[in-house]
Amino acid sequence: MLYFHRMKRASIFKRIALGLLVISISLGGIAFQNNYFELNKQLEIFAAVYREINQNYVDEQKPSELMDIALNSMLASLDPYTNYIPESYVEDFRSQSAGQYGGIGAEIRPKGDYPVIASIKKEEAADKAGLRVGDLIVEVAALDAKKRSIEEVSRLLKGAPGTKVELLVERSGERFKKTIVRSDILVKNVPHYAEIAPGIGYIYLSQFSARASDEVKAAYEEMSAKGKLKGLILDLRGNPGGLLNEAVNVSNLFIDKGKEVVRTKGKVKEASSLYSTLGNPIDTEIPLVVLINGQSASASEIVAGVIQDYDRGVVLGQRSFGKGLVQQSKPMNYGTQLKLTIAKYYTPSGRCIQAINYAEKDETGRVKSIPDSLRKVFYTQKGRPVLDGGGVDPDLAIEEKEIPTVLYGLLEKDLVFDFVNEYHADHLKMDFNPAVYEVDKPTFNAFASYAKKKNFTFETYTEEVLKELEMAYDKEGFDNLESEVNKLRSSIETLKKGEIEKHQDQISRWLGGELAQRYTYDKGQVIFNLRFDQVSAKAVGLLNSPSEYSELLTVAKK
Repeated sequence: MLYFHRMKRASIFKRIALGLLVISISLGGIAFQNNYFELNKQLEIFAAVYREINQNYVDEQKPSELMDIALNSMLASLDPYTNYIPESYVEDFRSQSAGQYGGIGAEIRPKGDYPVIASIKKEEAADKAGLRVGDLIVEVAALDAKKRSIEEVSRLLKGAPGTKVELLVERSGERFKKTIVRSDILVKNVPHYAEIAPGIGYIYLSQFSARASDEVKAAYEEMSAKGKLKGLILDLRGNPGGLLNEAVNVSNLFIDKGKEVVRTKGKVKEASSLYSTLGNPIDTEIPLVVLINGQSASASEIVAGVIQDYDRGVVLGQRSFGKGLVQQSKPMNYGTQLKLTIAKYYTPSGRCIQAINYAEKDETGRVKSIPDSLRKVFYTQKGRPVLDGGGVDPDLAIEEKEIPTVLYGLLEKDLVFDFVNEYHADHLKMDFNPAVYEVDKPTFNAFASYAKKKNFTFETYTEEVLKELEMAYDKEGFDNLESEVNKLRSSIETLKKGEIEKHQDQISRWLGGELAQRYTYDKGQVIFNLRFDQVSAKAVGLLNSPSEYSELLTVAKK
């Protein structure tokens, strides 16, 4: 009898559960239908408005440009990393990930109305053709480059290796033509590596495109083959990230096979994955210091977070950028693509380092950063506390030295860039060694004279405050303060005249770094700047002090 009652009760529960499931499916179906109806409704409204504008708006409109504006505005409301990629830009997007493209081997940036060559890759097409940093590109393939976007000019410069592109270039006020044969450009992920102190290896990893882990591995093996290393510095400062699989592979070089590196969690099941190390590491014992700063993002943060979570090494520098979002490229109609944020990533401790919550906006529509007070605590393998929601915090923080206002002004007005270009043109045969070069007094004086000749002026923070003070006393009618403020402004102007001389050391280092780039390319610039780098110097000191290194990886006793 008891068995019968149990069976009967189970049968009732079964029918109730089945009924709830049917209701749930029905409600889910209704929700899906409602979403589908709403989506179609909005698409119909948009199509009607779009058609009406194209047919009846008073001025002629280009449908493609109008649609680009609509798409980009919609995507911009989500996050900065979800982007629509028109067909003409798809190849550029692919080459960024592949780390290889057909082109001339030069980077450009805006300068006035025209793009200017900002850097040149050694022994690539632009270098062989005699182009220099500072050259203005006036025309590309007979098309005027004036006021064209950098992306558009860059696309014109690229093309199949072996094809030709004709440029009209302006240098020192003179214009001339250059015909350049495009080559296959291989982007280096590791622009420089070296033993920067006895037994201390240094690897600068600038991005995570294809072959990043291979380049790091090759650099390590070459240095260790020359003699046993007692420590390694992996510099990820300024590294914006790149391929997720390369972040996993770089991490795998220093942690064991089969270890979790990162999890992704998205709205749909396909966006949620676990990435673990698949290969054998090159070294799991060597003391390791990872350098980061506020421009270290995405894949850089994965590597730094993994090294930190497993207590594999010390993270040194400043808090990283805080990009914990994963993008995936999805093919769209007519050869276009959508780079879509599909998930957030989580390091082995379980933390997500995304610093900005794009889903929450204030009343003005601006997105909010996650405040430190709301960051949650997670723990490394040894039990050291680490925080989520704001980038990777270094184990040992080192303040970045602020750029003096006068130097910021000189850089902003391109006076350092322009002077170095002229200096280089006048000293083309100069024997430049970035490991020992110093900007001498005559060169510095020449720069100071150059800035004066260009009527260089800059505004100090004190002057900005004075402007606010003037507005305040005007509003309140305190006219008698005007003479006092003018006296103060006059004193500031007198002091400003000596600012270039006062900050000679920092200005000279910046000049030296730019000169190193002209004579010895990106690699030489890294070598020169390392000589004055306090963060890498601290990393060397840490690796030379095993007790201090171990202490940073030890859980504090309560």
